[in-house]
Amino acid sequence: MIDTHKGKIYNKDRLDGVDLKAMISSAVNLLEANIESINELNVFPVADGDTGTNIYFTLRDSVAGTLRTDCGGADEVSRALADAALGTAKGNSGVILSQFLEGLAIGLKDGPDFDCRELVHALNMACSYSYKAVGNPVEGTMLTVIAAVSNAATDFKGSPDDILGLLDVVCKASRESVALTPTKLDVLKEAGVVDAGGQGIAVIFEGARRYLAGEIDTIEIKAPDPIGVDNPTGSISQQFLDTAGEEQYGFCTQFLLQAENIDIEDLRDKISSMGESDSVVGNNKNVQVHVHTQDPDAVIIMGSQLGVLSQVKAENMDDQYAQFAGDSGFEEGQSSVELGVVVVGLGSGFRAIFSELGAVVFAPGADTINPSVDELLFAINSVPYNSVIVLPNNSNIMPAAVQAAKKSDKDVRVLPTQSIPQGVAAMSGYFDATAEIDANMIEMEEAVESIRSGAVTEAVRPVTLNGLTIEPGMMIGFLDNKLVAANEELEIVVQSLLEIAGPDKGDLVTLYWGGELTPDEANRICDKMSAVFDGVDIHIYEGGQPGHPFLLSIE
Repeated sequence: MIDTHKGKIYNKDRLDGVDLKAMISSAVNLLEANIESINELNVFPVADGDTGTNIYFTLRDSVAGTLRTDCGGADEVSRALADAALGTAKGNSGVILSQFLEGLAIGLKDGPDFDCRELVHALNMACSYSYKAVGNPVEGTMLTVIAAVSNAATDFKGSPDDILGLLDVVCKASRESVALTPTKLDVLKEAGVVDAGGQGIAVIFEGARRYLAGEIDTIEIKAPDPIGVDNPTGSISQQFLDTAGEEQYGFCTQFLLQAENIDIEDLRDKISSMGESDSVVGNNKNVQVHVHTQDPDAVIIMGSQLGVLSQVKAENMDDQYAQFAGDSGFEEGQSSVELGVVVVGLGSGFRAIFSELGAVVFAPGADTINPSVDELLFAINSVPYNSVIVLPNNSNIMPAAVQAAKKSDKDVRVLPTQSIPQGVAAMSGYFDATAEIDANMIEMEEAVESIRSGAVTEAVRPVTLNGLTIEPGMMIGFLDNKLVAANEELEIVVQSLLEIAGPDKGDLVTLYWGGELTPDEANRICDKMSAVFDGVDIHIYEGGQPGHPFLLSIE
């Protein structure tokens, strides 16, 4: 809970930054009391049940960052909130909220305090920026409620110093707009509920109003009965869930991109072509990206080519839907899973491979995309079981994984995998979701120790190392993280790497292709290796990893 001080302050002619902080903090507290009820409403764009959570954490983390600063004017506080929100935005609803705060900051930029006139202007700007946050705005959502708030504020006839009166009008308009959302969006009418994001906006304004009125005790707020819906229940109808069960939702993919001179419009066009419910917001140095896509790794790889990524996530909304609808994923008579695995990696092929092997969460991460402790903790907490094994698959990610394990309340173990092929080997035939975590760790650690792993990539700078003279553009090969081969030709590097590894007859070599390699070229090289290394069992799979035409394992 974020502390706010009590007392009626509606008799003030103008409000300052301290008041604005307290108003937003009160909104955070009221959101916290209503997270679950908002989540239960969520059906658009997918029934992933986290709109309340995303709005709450976006606003809470923004406020927490602002409270740590010494800014005192309304202009400074609103700007600090908006800047923090760009980095803390979670989900589509969080990104829209971040742009609402951006518009609010622009509207309040001219002074340290404000009255109704400045606040109305700020709410109008907030509405404009909220709509710009979404590639294809849809009415009947939180955008509609934000627009209703803006219109009601514009029509306010009270005196300039009656800010509490203005918020009374705004809150009434938000509630009425929320109730009307099913008349504007058929999916809400079919589900029998109002829009979750819209209800979140209504709660935020109610929280701000309660601070001004001195009514800051946090209590649950019932969503208004949806207008135009027969027999509303206050939660999504089972009939709707059954009807929607055959739809494919894909992955909720999100990251913060940092680079120089980002072309936002070009990036927005690219993201829009890669999925739905897309939003690209920020400036030419910091951009928050959100999209629902069937190929999250392609989106992440594209972003990583433009700059440095952080706060990367790709959540499977099909799995979320199954959990939301009460589908455990197990047929009657099957034993329930008690142990989950978080795998860090990148590549659509590897995502599919690890999923088939029993991984529960695939957390985006690679050489240039290192997830933070909090991002890994989020992945761990996303596993619906109390026992979790984490496969970092990269030495640079290992320390963060260890710290995330320590911060979690679950029983978490980190398997010291140095590469994705090691992670695959550890899961293949060794992971048993119904066995104890300690037994799994013993088996999987033995598998990791028996595997040699290799990687082939392109050199980006000149160097002389291990007796090899490397020039930019050459293909280079690593065996167990040691540079061992270099040549202009990819095929020669792969062959040299395997010759140094020295597989015996009957050994298994697995090639995972990715980067810019084509399937035909990958298979041609695999066939050549099979001919050269007679008696060695060589298999090839699509990994889809960026930057490496081949990753491989020898066992």
